[in-house]
Amino acid sequence: MPGDVARPDVPGDVPSEAELERIATPATVRRAPRYRAFMVTGALVGVVVALVVAFATAGSSGVASDDGGVLPFLGGQNGVRWLLALTGAVVGCFAGGGVAAFVDRRSARRAQRSVRP
Repeated sequence: MPGDVARPDVPGDVPSEAELERIATPATVRRAPRYRAFMVTGALVGVVVALVVAFATAGSSGVASDDGGVLPFLGGQNGVRWLLALTGAVVGCFAGGGVAAFVDRRSARRAQRSVRP
């Protein structure tokens, strides 16, 4: 029945401003960074930078090409690229975590006091 449906635009029992101020509790509001996002981004940037460095210096490297043994994709220049990419990922992950800690400390100083009902 269309007449029995409650209308959402009609306000119900809404407390007054004085009531809200009486029952509200103070809270600190701040924006904290997501550490995982910073660390993953740092790791990806580290891998990209390491691979760019590996490809840019590939011609002047004295690494001989060999078959790589059991893991052929690690032979010669490929082994150097994998090692640099892994190192770049680890360093980038730590750098991203450091940036996140810096941003977190900065956001703690700028925390705003507000009243939350």
